[in-house]
Amino acid sequence: MAMDAIQIVRDAEDKSREILESANSAAKKSVEEAEVKSMEEFNRISLEAQKQAEEIKKKAAEDGESTAKPILEQGIREAEALRQVDSGKLDPVIDIIIERIVKTDGNS
Repeated sequence: MAMDAIQIVRDAEDKSREILESANSAAKKSVEEAEVKSMEEFNRISLEAQKQAEEIKKKAAEDGESTAKPILEQGIREAEALRQVDSGKLDPVIDIIIERIVKTDGNS
């Protein structure tokens, strides 16, 4: 009878070891799977963030170009208008400016 009880205890201990090892193995496997899934999710979120950043950057560049285009066109028109001014009209203006900057006595 005592031998049967000892055997029952040993069997129970063996069974508990097996259950513990199985639980540890399952826990380790769960952790590994969780790490893989979290890395996949991180990569997915990171890729999505990069796509959004590229879209924002592209939109900002387009907005900047659309804002700059009329300003550049206006500058080109004004520059062309200045090029079209007759030098005969500029000479008297230049003389007046020089006269006001450099006084008649030669001192500025």
